Amino acid sequence: MRAPAAAAVVLCLAGCCLYHVPIEQPPAPFPKLTTPEQPSPGHEPSVRVRLAAGGVVCLSSGSGLTLICGASRLAASPNRPVQVSLAGGLVVATGDFATARTADTLMAAAGEDGLVRVGDRSYRGRLLLFRSKDGDLAVVNVLGLEDYLLGVVPCEIGPINARTLEAAKAQAVAARSYTLSRLGQRQGLGHGLFDSYLRDQEYRGIERETDFSRQAVVATRGEVIEYRGAICEAFYHANCGGVTADGSQPYLRSVPDTPGHRRGRKAYCSEKPNFSWQTSICRESLDAVASRLSGKRCHVRSSRLETDRTGRVRCVDLATDRGRVRLPGSDFRMAMGLKSTAFKMSIRSSYAALVGHGWGHGSGMCQSGAVAMAEAGATYREILRQYYSDVSIEKRY
Repeated sequence: MRAPAAAAVVLCLAGCCLYHVPIEQPPAPFPKLTTPEQPSPGHEPSVRVRLAAGGVVCLSSGSGLTLICGASRLAASPNRPVQVSLAGGLVVATGDFATARTADTLMAAAGEDGLVRVGDRSYRGRLLLFRSKDGDLAVVNVLGLEDYLLGVVPCEIGPINARTLEAAKAQAVAARSYTLSRLGQRQGLGHGLFDSYLRDQEYRGIERETDFSRQAVVATRGEVIEYRGAICEAFYHANCGGVTADGSQPYLRSVPDTPGHRRGRKAYCSEKPNFSWQTSICRESLDAVASRLSGKRCHVRSSRLETDRTGRVRCVDLATDRGRVRLPGSDFRMAMGLKSTAFKMSIRSSYAALVGHGWGHGSGMCQSGAVAMAEAGATYREILRQYYSDVSIEKRY
């Protein structure tokens, strides 16, 4: 969906939202969350998103920047760069003002209605910069949930037009639900979300926003997917290959991606990219992966795949010259850079041939199917009920 086939890690997580890095508590001190991330009834919450940034960050704003560093308040002129880095464990900011240093958190905010630029991207809200638990410079964007979704929806659902607006609305509700279900789970890190679909949802600031994506967010403001009164962790992915995968929650039940969930009907996503795919892996690469994942150098002779009821590979059983090697399907997919675990494999003399369906983990909303449903005239509520079982769409604020 958003990465070349050679990028194994990217491919294995494309479509987003199912895999998360374990949350660890950093040693004290750490930046305190002074703004609650759990929403009060009837109020829009704020979110804290850690941006992918290097060790040295360049900030600027067309309306000028205000920097708050402890008790000090500094001003940077419009469009003048401010360089922020770590030195001796301190956050150091240099610009057209006296150099600022702090062992705590540096806040950067633009003038009224202004945007803060970080490298080549612009963001709404304000920034917090501090030394993270792993010793890197953390750059965290603090903004309202709805403003955050303005940058998420177009990145996740892809190009939007008048015919696919309802799919974008469904994406907005799913992304809002996912976000709210995740808030509060990483408080000790000083942020609640990452800006990448490898860990959470793709967020690139304002550069990808369009009139249609803004319409989708505004039209569904505050709406979430609920199951028995609780907000759903609404996973979604690029293409299910004709049937979604079972998830860990009852509302993530596997369903055929067809009208009325009827088997034998043409899948909504069947004419979209990545519904089906094929690739080959040389025997040397297959041997190397089997050796690395099993911990013993071996040569693969044959394979047997164990699948679940949706046809996704649960386990890859390899017969090698060192005995049998059993690998989880998800680990094999990651190591080989496959688009999904819905595949079949046959080993030839010099390579392994694979034929598969779909892209992503397969759980929850199929984005390709959502787009096709919108093109056929479905509403965003109909789309959401297609992929999330026994749910209701409620307005939280």
